[in-house]
Amino acid sequence: MEKAEYQKHFELEESHWWFRGRRKILLALIKNPALADRPLVWLDAGCGTGFNIGSFEKLGEVFGFDYSVDALEFCRKRGFRKIARADALRLPFKSATFDVVSFLDVLYHKAITDDIGVLGEAGRVLKKDGFLMITDSALEILRGRHDLAVHGRERYSKKTLKNRLAAADFDIVRMGYFNFFLFPAVFAIRLWERIRLKIKPMGAPAKSDLGSVWPPLNSLLFGFLRFEAQLIKKIDFPVGSSIVCLARKK
Repeated sequence: MEKAEYQKHFELEESHWWFRGRRKILLALIKNPALADRPLVWLDAGCGTGFNIGSFEKLGEVFGFDYSVDALEFCRKRGFRKIARADALRLPFKSATFDVVSFLDVLYHKAITDDIGVLGEAGRVLKKDGFLMITDSALEILRGRHDLAVHGRERYSKKTLKNRLAAADFDIVRMGYFNFFLFPAVFAIRLWERIRLKIKPMGAPAKSDLGSVWPPLNSLLFGFLRFEAQLIKKIDFPVGSSIVCLARKK
């Protein structure tokens, strides 16, 4: 991502409805019987500015890595030290080290040219029967200026992600979409962007969706994802602007 995007993440990750809602959904999914009642050794891959490291520390010991020097600087500002600069294809960790590896909106970046290889490397550092947790941007029909700003390579569907995981020797435990209730609004915004780009052949500059939100609206939007986090414990949503997956090492 651009450095300006890391700055926005650093400033907004704690309060912004999107990040808060995604954390609710992740914590709902990780309450798997195989992971319950024991401390976890967790690796947050592509940890960005590091807020998720702090969120997961209540579950055990958390390490993070990122290739971006800018991202790691923000992690250090948060006080995190169990971080490394690393390429996702060549992790500086011993095999069978972690109970969980998370890729939170990381795999789709254009810097990752071999996502199957990256998933395979995650499998190497996972313990036997270790878990992989993924969230990412979903459905190419939703591609827009935000993807340009955050250097998105592709937006995943369940089919594409399922195939990549199978090729990397993972079994899917749960897979579905989220941001289900706001999907019509997201689709309408992306459609408007495409119409606008047709009107202006030179195109529009890359611009992410991330920004400050009016507090009452921020609370309302967070409420939608908090509700989804309750439902996602038992159902997999058929559509949404993001995909979420819990997989297990074969």
